[in-house]
Amino acid sequence: MKAILAGLMASALIATPASALSWKNTLFERLDADKSGELSTNELKDTGCTLNVKFFKYADKDLSKGLSKKEFYNNRDLFKRCK
Repeated sequence: MKAILAGLMASALIATPASALSWKNTLFERLDADKSGELSTNELKDTGCTLNVKFFKYADKDLSKGLSKKEFYNNRDLFKRCK
């Protein structure tokens, strides 16, 4: 019984990062309408995200005028209602 429980816990820990990455990829791909690999202010506005340009500029660490996946998810709390 303990072996089964330990196996289930281990498989849950292994599966969690993959499933978390999966929904993040799906959301980013849906928001990235032009498939450029970066989110623009227009793409975020068009999908209903509440956007503050000051926060966008703060999140855009490489000053590319677009947010990479990493930049978007590292600052996800700055953008509301992105679905």
